[in-house]
Amino acid sequence: MIERVHIRFQEWANAVEGVGRGSVMGSLGLIAGSGTAEGTVPINSDVREVEQFVLELPEDLRSSVMLYYLPPYLTHDQAAKKLGVSMRTLYRRIDGVHVLFNAKILRGVLPKVS
Repeated sequence: MIERVHIRFQEWANAVEGVGRGSVMGSLGLIAGSGTAEGTVPINSDVREVEQFVLELPEDLRSSVMLYYLPPYLTHDQAAKKLGVSMRTLYRRIDGVHVLFNAKILRGVLPKVS
């Protein structure tokens, strides 16, 4: 696990939790950074960057990230069972997402994976 990436994802999860139970901000139709309407929260650029990254992930990785970081807070074992994978696979997916995000923020380009 890349700690600085994990912290960024936790900040994103906290922002998502502030606007809706486990909903991705983009699917809620919120305007990033608005924070002026009642019931919305200010969204900083770091949170928007993570949000966009998560939305662009393939479905299996996006689902893994959402179950790992967002409510309802499941144990890692419960999240893996819900995804129909082993805990080891869940951890590998999260580690892979961390590596991809780290590469994106360091180089500004998302590497292609198959």
